[in-house]
Amino acid sequence: MADSVYIVVHPLAGDGRSVVAHVHAEDRALGVAHSFTGVLELLRATGLETADGWPPIRWLGGGPEEWSE
Repeated sequence: MADSVYIVVHPLAGDGRSVVAHVHAEDRALGVAHSFTGVLELLRATGLETADGWPPIRWLGGGPEEWSE
């Protein structure tokens, strides 16, 4: 069974949310996002956007509705 690819967005901290990709059974930090758009930009910049869309995103400590843009 192949390892699934997913993204973990960690709880909001004073300087944004840490975004981590889980790929091939390893976690890799992608950076810090300050908005939902920032999360998508990190995914796009690292090539995780596919023709099928985005990999599943796991929101820890609240989803994008917790951000006020």
